[in-house]
Amino acid sequence: MGFICGHPVPSGEQYGGSMFAKSAANDTLQGRAIHGINEKWGEGKWNGRETIGIPVCKKKYAPFAFKKKDGKIVVERMFGCFVHSDLRKEKIEAHGVRDGWEPFGQWSMQKAKELARKETEKASTTTKVEKDAAVVSSDDELRSICSNGKCAWKMKAKYDNIRREITGVESSEEEEYY
Repeated sequence: MGFICGHPVPSGEQYGGSMFAKSAANDTLQGRAIHGINEKWGEGKWNGRETIGIPVCKKKYAPFAFKKKDGKIVVERMFGCFVHSDLRKEKIEAHGVRDGWEPFGQWSMQKAKELARKETEKASTTTKVEKDAAVVSSDDELRSICSNGKCAWKMKAKYDNIRREITGVESSEEEEYY
């Protein structure tokens, strides 16, 4: 998917560093995003520079976590990397989604559950020998269920209503896309 978690962390290396100098990075989406964050969150001498003045998480973000439970594959929506997802979910419950974030609803829970159901059915029809052989790569297979945009909605109007998904409360159309 090409997304990173990005959650601020108490320690760690600076994101990007001088390899994203303004003159070298303005032609890439990631470079423009880094400079946009610097302008928004940069402090003191770091404001508007090529490095962010706060360390941030660089772990890969995947929209869903797939886990085996009682012989079935269950789906959980993720709001950050596996380390920060629960913390970010709590913040979203309390304050909503930040302006400018990529909409979490662009990845369809319905599609993810359908793919997980198909994988569960496929696993239940394999023989014992095939199951034993599949155990080795099962975690990799679970991670790849929604890869290459298989779970992405193709139309903006089809975005999941994340507010309702998290809180169980109906929300306005405007909030639906986050």
